[in-house]
Amino acid sequence: MSALKIGVVGAGNIASIAQLPTLVQRDDVELRALVSRRDDPSAVQRRWGFHEVYRTVDEMLAAEDLDAVFVLTPRSEHVAAVESALRAGVDVFCEKPLATSTSDAVSLAELADENELVLMVGLNRRFAPVYVAAREAFGESGASFCIAQKNRAGSEYRATFENAIHMVDLLRWFCGGEVVSVSSAAAGSDPWEEDGTAALVRFSTGNTGLLVAARAAGAWGEKLDAYGQMQSTEVVAPDSVAVTKDGVRTVRSMSPEAFGWATATETFGFAEAVRHFLDRVRDRQQPLTSGWEAAKTQQLLDQILEAAGLPTEEQEGRTWASKAKQ
Repeated sequence: MSALKIGVVGAGNIASIAQLPTLVQRDDVELRALVSRRDDPSAVQRRWGFHEVYRTVDEMLAAEDLDAVFVLTPRSEHVAAVESALRAGVDVFCEKPLATSTSDAVSLAELADENELVLMVGLNRRFAPVYVAAREAFGESGASFCIAQKNRAGSEYRATFENAIHMVDLLRWFCGGEVVSVSSAAAGSDPWEEDGTAALVRFSTGNTGLLVAARAAGAWGEKLDAYGQMQSTEVVAPDSVAVTKDGVRTVRSMSPEAFGWATATETFGFAEAVRHFLDRVRDRQQPLTSGWEAAKTQQLLDQILEAAGLPTEEQEGRTWASKAKQ
């Protein structure tokens, strides 16, 4: 099996925790090229073993014959990088969200289809072991009721967008079907930096999802409860999942004894998401979190924001950017 030639756009903090550790462990991957804005990227190049470093995506695509590109930049830069790679005939893994607008996300999904390319978005919670175990309990019909919560202390620009997109995606995955109706409410005086949002979503399957994304919380917390078919699942991410059926409660923990020394790379599903993408590059099948899946999740997020009276567009003159250099 020949090695897949990989290009990476952006190697900041998240990439160093989430995707790069998995890529360097693979015998079937060659890290050919890095696109970096750093004044001196030599330390990053040596750490991960990139053959070459470029200043722009277009320079990299013109110089390299790549099998796939990982776009791991701030979201404001996703569309340009993903579009360039797809137009160059290269499969793409993009960090979430795929775009800053649903219309752009749809356009990228269409472009991938037109060029028969794999486009996957890093909605990694679908690959986290605790969420996988909870979802498998309900089979094809999904959960009748699902409550997804993501709480953090403090706030930031586009708080619900950044804070809740994983949980919105999990509601879609657990409940299944298309969105029928959405109602929501937000707290806080700044519509672009709200204190939190709560939403009720009804799906065509008849299943119902409830979202709570609070920034007025005392600490970080992520959990999901799901019910249906006379059973319950409870996830406290990323550490444990409990499944209760026929009066028997089974708890699975991400502990050193059970899984080896658990890290965020594995427990939050980052590593498995990378493996899934590389498998799809080879077998040419659609990934679980394809461009279309990401676009549908972003569309639901827009509906939640709109129902809460919050804007879906970026605030004029204000854009989100990572504090960490790429």
